[in-house]
Amino acid sequence: MEKFSLGHTFYWQLLSLKLLLWLLFIKLSYSIEIILARDNSSKNALKEEIMIEIYQSFKSIEWHECNISSLRTCILEYASSSLVLDLSEEIGVQISISEICKEHSMLHLVYQDKLFYQAKWTYSIIPSESELLNAFLAILKHFNWSQGIFLSNILKSNWKETILQYYENIEFMIIESETNIEEFVNKVIFPSGSTFYFLFTESFQSAEIQNSLKNKKLLGSGNGILLDQESGYNCSYNGSLIITEIGKEYTLSAEDSFKHSIIQIIELLARNESGDLKKLLDSIIENRCHFSLVNIQNGKRVIVGEIMNDSVTVFRDLEFPGLQSLIPIPTKKVLHLSINAGTTNPGSLPYQNAVIAARGAFAIQDKINEGNDILQHFQIKFFNFDCGVTVFNRTFAKDCFNKDIDQIGLSHISGFTSEVAIGSLQIFKELNISIPNVGATNTDDLLSSTSNFPMYSRVQMSNSYICSKYPILIAGMGWKSAGVLYQNDAWGNAALSSIMQYSEYKGLKLVNPDNSSFIPPNLDRAGLRNYTHLLQKIIDSQARLLILIVQTPLGNYVLELLYDLGVRKGDLVICAGYSDLLSQISTNDTYLYKRLEVGIPMFSIISNAWAGKFGQDMFNRMISIYHSEPSPIPCYYVDAAYLISNALDYMINRGDDYTDPSKLMKAIRSTRFDGCSGKVSIEKDSNDRIVDWLIIQGAKTSEDGNAQVYTIGNFRPFSSQVISIINPIIYGNGSTKKPTDFRNEDSGCPFPAKEIRTFEKGRVLLFGICFFVALVMILITLYIWKKWWNTSVSPLITREEISIEDAIVGCSIAIEFFQYASMGPDFKVISPFLSKLSDVFSMKLEDALKLKNGVFWLVVDGVYSGIGLWVLLCLIVLLQLDEKFPSIWLLNFLRWLSDYTMPILGNLCFIPFISICLDIFQCDQSIGDNFTDSFLAKDCFYFCWKEEHLIYSALSVLALLLYEPLAIYCRPLWQELQLNLHVKTVPLFFMAKTVIQTFVIVLDQSVKRSSKIVHGIIFIIVMSAYAVFIFKFKPYNYPRFSWWQGLSIIGVIWLALLSLTGLIANIKNREIILLMTLIFGWGVIIAIGLLVQKKKYPSMLFRLKGTDTGNLFKFAFSFGKASQISLSKISPTHKRLEAIRFP
Repeated sequence: MEKFSLGHTFYWQLLSLKLLLWLLFIKLSYSIEIILARDNSSKNALKEEIMIEIYQSFKSIEWHECNISSLRTCILEYASSSLVLDLSEEIGVQISISEICKEHSMLHLVYQDKLFYQAKWTYSIIPSESELLNAFLAILKHFNWSQGIFLSNILKSNWKETILQYYENIEFMIIESETNIEEFVNKVIFPSGSTFYFLFTESFQSAEIQNSLKNKKLLGSGNGILLDQESGYNCSYNGSLIITEIGKEYTLSAEDSFKHSIIQIIELLARNESGDLKKLLDSIIENRCHFSLVNIQNGKRVIVGEIMNDSVTVFRDLEFPGLQSLIPIPTKKVLHLSINAGTTNPGSLPYQNAVIAARGAFAIQDKINEGNDILQHFQIKFFNFDCGVTVFNRTFAKDCFNKDIDQIGLSHISGFTSEVAIGSLQIFKELNISIPNVGATNTDDLLSSTSNFPMYSRVQMSNSYICSKYPILIAGMGWKSAGVLYQNDAWGNAALSSIMQYSEYKGLKLVNPDNSSFIPPNLDRAGLRNYTHLLQKIIDSQARLLILIVQTPLGNYVLELLYDLGVRKGDLVICAGYSDLLSQISTNDTYLYKRLEVGIPMFSIISNAWAGKFGQDMFNRMISIYHSEPSPIPCYYVDAAYLISNALDYMINRGDDYTDPSKLMKAIRSTRFDGCSGKVSIEKDSNDRIVDWLIIQGAKTSEDGNAQVYTIGNFRPFSSQVISIINPIIYGNGSTKKPTDFRNEDSGCPFPAKEIRTFEKGRVLLFGICFFVALVMILITLYIWKKWWNTSVSPLITREEISIEDAIVGCSIAIEFFQYASMGPDFKVISPFLSKLSDVFSMKLEDALKLKNGVFWLVVDGVYSGIGLWVLLCLIVLLQLDEKFPSIWLLNFLRWLSDYTMPILGNLCFIPFISICLDIFQCDQSIGDNFTDSFLAKDCFYFCWKEEHLIYSALSVLALLLYEPLAIYCRPLWQELQLNLHVKTVPLFFMAKTVIQTFVIVLDQSVKRSSKIVHGIIFIIVMSAYAVFIFKFKPYNYPRFSWWQGLSIIGVIWLALLSLTGLIANIKNREIILLMTLIFGWGVIIAIGLLVQKKKYPSMLFRLKGTDTGNLFKFAFSFGKASQISLSKISPTHKRLEAIRFP
């Protein structure tokens, strides 16, 4: 009221001046007589004062004051009066006066805004309620305000139907005279979440409501408040809008309003020159729906617009609550919260995982704001602080939080790690920030204490509780011994204590639970190297299972240092006491390859995630938003945000003051709900979550070579089946079979597996030898072809009886199909059975029989013997020893044997013989840096490049020099010596096949050991070129054979493509899908082959029914002479005559 005293005084001075001016010319107007009708209720001191002032000011008017009980008598007595001025306050009395006026044809003037009658002789001095309602609706329409709370007294209850007819989202509330305003605001308005308030109440109630709204901070930015004239008498809050009558913009009380209305109407009556009062009053009624729009700006009333005939005109700038100039839009009230989920690590590298994890909080934020499950009339909004993620720095954190302290909100989700969470709680205390903190991923045992951290709670169980389950899990998986490494702080010591206690109970032996098992926390890579001796002791213990109780990024540094100390894939199985380590090993930096080599396989125990219908809904929501499957960590942020939201919803529904931090903290501790990770509730006497399901997580190598996190199974502490496995753990060798507890138990070598490393020099030498052999063979092949076998064969134009020799050629096509398949990409992923079958048919014995160590040398000796037999048979044929010494039975037998063994030894054994000879040079693994420290891949007892290995190397070189040229030359020679062979091969094809086979052998021996994917791509390219060559040059004189030779290579290519797909793509149920696709493709190839064969390639071979038994005996006992042709019998005019000479 004091703010308006100056304007109020000026207003009445101006009104008094106007009255003096009117008195100067009043005598020029006609005389008016007015009957003043009043009852006892209208006789109050203020009205008496006002009427005395009016009597003195308007002396030209004759006043006849009458009581309602004697009104009829007064009217008869003062019949010359113009009208009756009704000052009564009760509607019933006013209606009675109106009826009396009607009887005596007297005009009735009343101070009333409620017209319960339609009387043409009764006029209201002030606008009616319907006119004010129309002005209110015009304001809503103009500003597009479609929702809010309409507060009024019982007298305006008849407005409800009209308002809801146009604006169904406006909530209509009645304020009774006895209503406790503060309690009403706390329990009704506050929980409603409304941001707009329309006050049409009595002035004293309006003032209380405004004060309560202000105290509850409900009149800030984004809010709106609109009042009628009576509610706005005591309004002083900046940004408020008030609908007033014209001329009453600065009126501050009901008394002032009454006085202004009476004086204004009497002025009009006194100035009326026509004498037609009814016409004057009709004109007043027509203009009565004209209102002003007043805005409180800088504590003063400013006329900013007008409302007339349902139209709003704004002619000045507006100001709304919170010093906002933009028109606010009615929305759900925002409950401001905060979260510490940035990427900044003071003094360290940025950390991305917290941002990814916090997606869960923002996902549930959007879900709550979009739906009506909880907080129906509210929306929540998180402010994201970036004040440290895994590294806490007091100065940095304090400055960071202090900079945006106004954004801290009602509650806060703590930082990613326990260190940051504890540090932030201390900073909050220093900054006098007392709000509830909720942890999503913090597990430190220190945070369990409600006395140390009364304003904290978390959706996680303590680290010591989770770690107590590791011995149970480890023992359940079959492990009896393990090494341990932990960080020497409160978190690590509590975890170790819990593990040791339960290890003793479960019979799990920790091989190093002494001073060699801990390292300080917060070390960097360089600092960790000062503790290399501790990691070396763990390695020397030979324990395969390592329980690693170290937080990130220190856990990453440990894995990298283990790599530098010689640990390789399969040497260790990591049990991560800090679950985030599983996802952190894939951090993309220059050390990634080290962590992937050492850190897989890895497993850990974490809280349940994405459980139940709600969890699955959130899981699918995360996928739809971020287009990838989330890890379990965002699920915990969902629950942290949902815990706060459920507590707020509980308080709002009860009408409690949710801005009170202690009350909100109490609600958080008592809240229970089905969350993303199962049933969420907080223990009564601690800050920890009540125990629920746990899940067992693992990390394995994905198809792209990175780390992939997957679920191994469930851990249910109170279930009859505590551990249930869903996906068995995949160990370093790709098997689900648990390895031995100690590495030196199953190495099968005279040295620990930890000493084995890739020997790059040996690998380079292997590549060199393989490609040198390939180059020499290509050159020899070109020379032999150009000098002796640059010939052609006659086409098969007449039908012939199929012979054993023809059958051998046909079978060779089928067997070579399996040989080529075995040299391509591994297809065990499609069918282990087919892969094994391929190795057997291709005679690739070193894979088919899993030759290792001593057994390998038996096969090598067998290959050398086979090559020796091959050389002997070639010499007999080429030197015609059987013809030169016909009396020697053995030579005749070997000559006969050559007809049936040469295709096998020289053709079908080409791939296995060459491969096994090259196996002697596979020395790309070592236990040291020298060539003599490398050992043979097929026998780790056999060190390379020492005396015995050099002898075998020399024998392999000699075998290759003798075998390959003879095989190249004798392949076409054999068919020339067979009298009964009808299907002949173009010699050029023999040469091309030799080149292709040599090349794929070299690829298999070298490139495949380094990169299976690169090998597969090159193999497909080579075989595709081979197929084109076959289809173009037709290798056989019998088109059917050429056709099926080409189709067999197409089948190999199809198998290689699917095998390569299985290596690269991560396809669900890929074994079944790839196998079915393979069968389908081969079926199509065979179908096309048969169809084309039927139409284009007629059969030129036939088989007679029955066989002359005598001929069979003759054939057998003559050693096949009837089917042989001597080199001397070959036509001397033909170029093949040169074959007589030994090349």
